[in-house]
Amino acid sequence: MSSVARYGGFNHAGYSYKHQAALTAAYQVFPLTQDTPNALRSSVVPPFAQLQQVNFQVDTLAGGAAKVTFYLSRDAAGDIPVTGEIAATVEFGFTTPTKGTAIGCLDYDYHYTQTAPEVLGTLYLVAKLNIGTANANVLLHWRG
Repeated sequence: MSSVARYGGFNHAGYSYKHQAALTAAYQVFPLTQDTPNALRSSVVPPFAQLQQVNFQVDTLAGGAAKVTFYLSRDAAGDIPVTGEIAATVEFGFTTPTKGTAIGCLDYDYHYTQTAPEVLGTLYLVAKLNIGTANANVLLHWRG
């Protein structure tokens, strides 16, 4: 492992990505992984990582949406949670009330376990809004 102080002994830091996740008031599942066409510097989730935060860059907020509730899962069905449920309040844009950001802090050590439902390099976001709809570019920040 690297001894670079800014990474606290980790080899690298990065993020995994989902482009324009369509959020509603019902839970839905979205893959978080590398998506270079939409996020050039995005990467796959390392097999061993410290998960830092999930950042929802929301736009087209409608219907009074003001909070994102989410958890991360090992599987595409959302049946094997990696984290507990987290609620993040949307901080609205200064000049545009239909845009904003919601950030959920994690601090969780993740280890790929090679079980059948897992996909190496991908974690799944299970997310919903309190009400209304929005689109979100979602970044899972990690150190690996």
